Amino acid sequence: MTRVIIVDDDLFVRTTLANELRAAGIEVPGRYASGLDAVAAIRHDRPHVALVDVVMPDPDGPATTRLLREASPRTQVLALTSLTDPKAASAMLNAGALGFLPKDLSPEAIVHAVQSARHGLAVLGGAGAGMVERRHRSDVADMLTPVERQILVMIREGSTTEEISRAVFLSQSTVKYHIAALMEKLGASNRVRLAIRAYELGL
Repeated sequence: MTRVIIVDDDLFVRTTLANELRAAGIEVPGRYASGLDAVAAIRHDRPHVALVDVVMPDPDGPATTRLLREASPRTQVLALTSLTDPKAASAMLNAGALGFLPKDLSPEAIVHAVQSARHGLAVLGGAGAGMVERRHRSDVADMLTPVERQILVMIREGSTTEEISRAVFLSQSTVKYHIAALMEKLGASNRVRLAIRAYELGL
């Protein structure tokens, strides 16, 4: 069973999200108003995913994300936000968040995002994608081959290596080679960064 903790200083948000997740069969071992409380309990909670509010009293969302990832590297963090601030989104991703989702998403979308994050898939879709600034760089996009473009688009959509392999009719090892080449070409350190670059390039 997927285990999720919620870190948000708003009691209503914590309660509503917990109820929605539990109704979908997801375990919620902890709900915290403070990032420090969440960090102190993370070894006991052993969550697969932590939903962390971006704007909280000290420590804020990015600081909380760093502390949680240091204490439990296997726990994936999704940034919860009601803002449309690209800088806030960037700060959370730089702190180690796997992605982000707006608080007004439907329960079904939130559950899907949580399950995707558990398996290491970047969550950047939906209305939340608008939080990442687009920087159209045609010169960089022109450097990509058709196969690289298709792979990059599928990474942005959260596809697995196996799904990409089937779509582009290449072996998984070849797909991994192309992903590594894309990381080097686009200056990305992981798949989350590749997804962001895909969005920036308008793909």
